[in-house]
Amino acid sequence: MPAVTSRFDRGFTLVELLTVVSIIALLLGLLLPSLAGVRNAAKRVVCQSNLRQIGLGVVTYGNDHAGTAPRAAPHELGGTNGRCDPADPWLPPHMFGGTLPANERLLNRYIENEQVFQSPADQGEPLWWFDTAGWQATSTAFDMYGSSYFYASGYNRMTGVGAPMGIAKFVGAEFSFDDFANAPLALGETLRLNFYQHPTRKVLIGSIPIHRTMQGVVASNPRAQWYLPDPDHLWANAAFVDGHVEFVQAFPAEPEFLGVNTPPDEANPYY
Repeated sequence: MPAVTSRFDRGFTLVELLTVVSIIALLLGLLLPSLAGVRNAAKRVVCQSNLRQIGLGVVTYGNDHAGTAPRAAPHELGGTNGRCDPADPWLPPHMFGGTLPANERLLNRYIENEQVFQSPADQGEPLWWFDTAGWQATSTAFDMYGSSYFYASGYNRMTGVGAPMGIAKFVGAEFSFDDFANAPLALGETLRLNFYQHPTRKVLIGSIPIHRTMQGVVASNPRAQWYLPDPDHLWANAAFVDGHVEFVQAFPAEPEFLGVNTPPDEANPYY
C-alpha cells in the first residue's frame, strides 16, 4: 500500500516561497521607516540630555565668576581638541576654537564626561564650502572641533569679537538687544547671564545646524539635516539661558534670511 504524502512532506512550492518572501519584504518596508524614526528620536533625546548638562555647567561657571558667561569660541566651551593640527592652514577649526586642547576648555572642569559634547545625531559640518574639502567632508563636527555644539558666544579665535558677544547670536530677539546695541561690550568682555530680560527666549548653545542657516544654501544640504530630512528648514536642539532645552525649527532656506547675520526680531526668534 503506497504511503500517504502530506502537503508538509512535499515542501513549499515556488509560488508559495515567493509569496512568503514578498510578505516579509512588505513588512520590512513598513517597519524600517518606523524603526529609523525611533532611532532618530532616541538620538534627539540623548542630545537634549547633553545640552541640559552643558547648560547647567554654564550656570555653575557663572556662579563661580560673578554671574558672567564663559568667554569661549563657538566650539571651545568644552569637549576635546579637534582633529586639525594647529599648523593646519584650513580655517574653521582655528576660527571656531576647534584646536583648543581639552585641558583649556573652560567647562570641562564642571562636566566630568567630555563625551557630553558629542551629539549622537552629529552628521558633520554643513557649511556649503566644505563640500569640496577632503577629510573634513567625511568627519563629524565632534571629530573636527571636539564638540558637536555651537556655543553662542560671538567670540572666535581669528578676529576676536567682531560684534561684541555676537549681535545676531548671543543677544537674541528681546528687549535686552536694544540695551546691548546702545552700549556694546569692549572686545573680549562677556555678558552676565542675568543681562537677558527674557532668558526663556535666548539660545545659549545648540547643535550646529541652528547656527548654520545661511542664505538658501545650507538647509538643502543633507549634512545639515541631523534630525529630520527637511530640505526647506533646519531643525536643531537648543539650550536656552533659563536652562530649558527645545527641539526647534530654525527658519526657512529663503533669500530674505541671512542666517547668523539676520538682525534679531520677532519673526526670527532664535537669533
